[in-house]
Amino acid sequence: LFDTTKAQKKLKAFVEASPRTIEVKARIMLDHFTASVWQAKKLKGKAKAMVVTRNIECAIRYFFAIRAALKEANAPFKALVAFSGEKMVDGIKHTEESLNGFSARDLPDEFEKDDAKILVVASKYLTGFDEPMLHTMYVDKKLQYVLAVQALSRLNRAAPKWGKKTEDLFVLDFFNQVEDIKA
Repeated sequence: LFDTTKAQKKLKAFVEASPRTIEVKARIMLDHFTASVWQAKKLKGKAKAMVVTRNIECAIRYFFAIRAALKEANAPFKALVAFSGEKMVDGIKHTEESLNGFSARDLPDEFEKDDAKILVVASKYLTGFDEPMLHTMYVDKKLQYVLAVQALSRLNRAAPKWGKKTEDLFVLDFFNQVEDIKA
């Protein structure tokens, strides 16, 4: 009755956007970040991470899942979220300002503060965002062509006084194949 390829894509998209799937991935990300980046004192304890999601709804769901896990772990740092406009999720209208508690134009400065360690994004800040303390990226979005280069290049900002080396950067990609990224 249905085109198999289209049906499989829709089923995969449904599962990948499921709050439970996002919660599991968010915990994997947070476990890694806590143990291998924060506790390991990468960049002299200043290292930060970016979570790249497929759309604004997923970014909001990741933000809530990460925030809940941080609260549960009594972590001394927080996550922020970046997206443009407003988005209705589960019947509630969200904006970047309402979730972060400050104006969107202040986000780059707020993310530079020591207590902000994780930034969740959909498309915003995938290009042109210059944060030298960005050490780790968790990707749950199709990256291809110029966007792949630009997004992954967010990690490639020099920070010599913090001992940042390209060999030490980390990307955990839930979505893309190594061959596709290399191509």
